[in-house]
Formats: sequence, C-alpha cells, structure tokens
Amino acid sequence: MDVYRQAAEIVGVVRAGNGTAKALCLRKAMQKKRQTYAVVCETLRHYELLEDVLEVAEFFKYYPQANHEFAMCMAYDVVLGKGVNTHNDSTARAITQSASYLREAYWQVHKHHIIPPRSNEKLEDEVAPDTSGGARRKIGPGDGAFSSHSLQLPRYARVNTLKISVEELVSRLRRSSEARKRARDAADGDGNTAVRSHSQQQDSDKRTTRRASLRLHLPLPEFTQDPIVPDLLVFPPGTDLHAHPAVRSGQLILQDRASCLPAAVLLDAVPVEIIGENKASSSSSGGGGKTKRHGKALVKAELEDNKTATAARKQLEYVVDACAAPGNKTTQLAALGAPHLKIMATERDERRAELLSKRVTSLGAADYVNVVNMDFFQLSSDDRAATEGILLDPSCSASGVMTRVDVALQHHHVQQQQQGKGQPADRAVSSRQGGRCGGHPKNAAAGEGQLDGDTEEAITSGAINPDAQGNDFSMKEERVEKLARLQRKLLAHSLLSFDNCRTVVYSTCSVHEEENEEVVRQVLDDERVKARGWRLSNIMPDTWKTRGVEREDEAHPLHFTIRCDPATDATNGFYVARFDRVC
Repeated sequence: MDVYRQAAEIVGVVRAGNGTAKALCLRKAMQKKRQTYAVVCETLRHYELLEDVLEVAEFFKYYPQANHEFAMCMAYDVVLGKGVNTHNDSTARAITQSASYLREAYWQVHKHHIIPPRSNEKLEDEVAPDTSGGARRKIGPGDGAFSSHSLQLPRYARVNTLKISVEELVSRLRRSSEARKRARDAADGDGNTAVRSHSQQQDSDKRTTRRASLRLHLPLPEFTQDPIVPDLLVFPPGTDLHAHPAVRSGQLILQDRASCLPAAVLLDAVPVEIIGENKASSSSSGGGGKTKRHGKALVKAELEDNKTATAARKQLEYVVDACAAPGNKTTQLAALGAPHLKIMATERDERRAELLSKRVTSLGAADYVNVVNMDFFQLSSDDRAATEGILLDPSCSASGVMTRVDVALQHHHVQQQQQGKGQPADRAVSSRQGGRCGGHPKNAAAGEGQLDGDTEEAITSGAINPDAQGNDFSMKEERVEKLARLQRKLLAHSLLSFDNCRTVVYSTCSVHEEENEEVVRQVLDDERVKARGWRLSNIMPDTWKTRGVEREDEAHPLHFTIRCDPATDATNGFYVARFDRVC
C-alpha cells in the first residue's frame, strides 16, 4: 500500500477518534512511515479547508463513488502538496482531472480558514493531571495544555557523559553558534560594500552562497541547560537536531525532560527526601525517632534531617532496569552511575533485546550494562539477591505523549460527541487514545512528519504497539484497567521479591490516575509491602510544582510523587514515584 492509501486509512481512523496519527503511522506494516505521517498530519491540519475546496468544486457531485478520505489526501497533494500522485485508480484520476477546479476553489475559500500551526514534532525516541483533587482530571477547552494551538514544548537533548562532558559539549556548541553569527555578520557586511565592479559582485555572491551553505552545518540556535534535570540541554521548540554531528555520534541523545526524571530520581541526581531515614541513628544517640506523619503535616524537623542524610546516603551499586528496551533510560542510568554502578537491563522480547544491546553499545554504556533477554519475573534468585535498586517503567497507555495534531483532532472528536450525545467534552478527552500496550517494554516524545528518541523508543520497544490492537486505539476504561493490573503486579513484584533492594522508582507516561496514583495506593495497602518497611519518598519537594493527586481522605502521602504537566513543566505528561525501604 502506498503513502496516500495508507494516509487515507489513517486519517479516517483518527477522525473517528479511534487512534492517534503517530501511533498508527508507526505500525510495523506501514511503509514509508515518515512520508505517510507527513501527509496524514498535513491533511488533518487542512481538513476543513480541503472539505470546502471539494465542496465548492462540486467534486463529489461529479464523482459520487470516490473514496472520501483518499480524495482528501489526494486533494491535499494537488492543492497544497508537491503533486507527486502516481495513482491511476478512479479516485486519483478524478482528482487529477479536477485539479484546475480544485485550485480555483482553494483560492476562493482559503482566506476563510485559520490553519493550526505545525507542532514541529518528529515522528519517533511524548493532558496533564489536576493536582487539586482525587478524581481523574477533566480536561476541557480551558485547559492550558490543550486550549491553544500555540503551546509548543522545547526540544530537549541529554548530554551523553559517557562520551563527552557537559562542559566540553556546551563549549563546542556555543563556539559553533558564535561562528555562525560571525558568518552571518560577514555576509551582511559584503552586502553593504559601496561600489563594486560586476566581477566583484559575482565573487561576493559566491561567498555569500558558500556562507549560506556553511550555516546549514553550523547548526544550533541558542540553548540553555535545564535548571533541574542533570546534563539536559533545552533548545527552542521545533529545533531539528537529528542530523547534528553530536546526535549522530551519540554525544547528544534526544530525550524528553520527563523521560529523564526516573533515572535521576533513582540515583539521587535530583533532591529526594527519604522519610524516616535517620530514625535508627537518632534512636541510638538517645534522641528517638521522629513520628512519621502523612501528607502536608510532615514534621519540618524530619525533612531537615533527611536533607542532611541525602549527602551521606550510600550509592546504589547494582540496579535492574526492568522494562529496558530500547535504552534511553538504561544508558542514562549508566551515565549517572559510572563508574561504580552496574545495571542489568531486562527485555523479554528477543528482537527488542537485540536493539537494546546495539543501542547500549553505540552509546558507550556496554561496560556498565548487562542486557538480558529475559522476563523480569523470571530473574534468578542470585540476581534478585544482588539487586539494590529497580527502575520500573512498564507498559502504559502513553496518554501523556501526544502531538498537537492529535490534540486538535481529539477536541474535534469530543465536540462531535458532545453535540451528538450530550457527553461532557472534558470527560471524553480524559479517556482519549493512548498508544502503549503489550508486555513490559518502554515508553517514549516531538515535529510533524519526522521521528525522535522518545517516541521511537515507545514503538521499537513495543510500548506503543498498534498491531496488537489493529485500528482500535480508544482508551476505554477496561484497557486502562488491564494495563493497571499489569503495572500493580510488576510493582508488587519489585517490592516483595528482591530481599536486598532498598529503592524502587515507578514511572509511566500516562496521565490516568488508574495507572499512576491508584497503582501506588493499592500496592502500599498491601500488608506484605508494609511489613517490609517500604514508604514513599518525597521527590524534589522544593523544586517540582506538579505533585501527585491525593484524595480528601488520603492514607498515603501521594504528594510525595510527581506528575509532569505540559503547560506547567514544559514537558510531556508523566508520573514518577519513589519507594524506599526503611527498616
């Protein structure tokens, strides 16, 4: 099936509210994924305009048997695209024969349409939760993350400190920026020279052309370092880094801000307060342990004690990345923990394990990571006994990872539902499509028509598995509950089956409370977990604003966990909880 046939099928599914453009384009069966994704996104962006074009041109009046979605994609090609249609079926021939009428109709109607801007997100390697109440967030027209098409997330890239230091790479990138500025200034100066002969002008034009070509390879715009996440660089929205030498060499890894948090939280690369950490030492000195309180009534003095204890906290030496493929978080663990940390990266799917192994090697982490093609539940007793920490980022709905075109289509679909069925728009959005299903694999996040590290990670790992569900991507409650059952099982296994493990980090790229706080809540209610001394630790209490959702009668300090909100935190929807064992 060629690009336009594939695109037409996907446009129909997305318009029906049964899938996301990105996930559907990344199915295994799809050919020419990037081109297909580009046509899908552009057709969806211009959909209402194209409908008007076809109506004014009376296309379906003369060709009533034409396939509607295929005609839309073909009309996009004729009116706004590159005119590369090579089809010879009846609909394609009809569009070709009507091309002049369609273009004329376009000039009549285009001024009446406002086209949403591109998201500048690459096709690839990521609805934010409300922190004010316990119910699943109801996202409506006023929501900051969805109310405006102008919301654009920055482009994030993590410095791979296994290959280069942050300081050295930043220095190189800034020298490149300065060189580009000098080249631009010199080109401008050439243009202002007072009098030149014809030959001098030609020479100047050649130099300007060379400089313009050079600027394409001098690359980056201004950037900053993330104030919270270690080794993370922040570029303007839409910055295309895929062809940059630092990315191609593995010195710079395209990874969303939220995706960097779990590894940083596990290895104390960001502030984490372990409640009760000082209890034993305080008792031995006669001071006694401070009483643990839930929620915001936590004793201030205990928090101060915990800050002091963090610096002296014993470093983890052996950790398991339970759902590792294809390896962004695995290699981040290696970079943060080198040279003392050893990592077992488990992946039960043979193909994904092979991809994981190749990525670990290419990014310089092979000395620290042992890739094992094995189910996390099947680890040997020796491996479980050696484990001190676990990073658990299991399969989830991926409901926090969406492109702007998906968001716009979701709003359209919700409005249609609201008009037809009287269903509140906010409730319908809260149960929108996801894209992560299947076994244990990983998640992934950014510009239209291209691929980047986090989303590609979700696909290649199987976290987004379009083939498993065909075209049905609706996030029905039963599917969320099915995922939540797997997540609870994995988390309980992590807390109960590793006798020497003292830290577990649980994360998802979901915004559904059922996959986040409710999973944590139910596992903490397990008497076996309580008996082992597991407690939630307070993640970045002073620096991260978006906290976990708590009920009014909450029995656990779920505000110790964190969420990521696109509008507040400039990253994709995400959830992170850390458990520490205090005996």
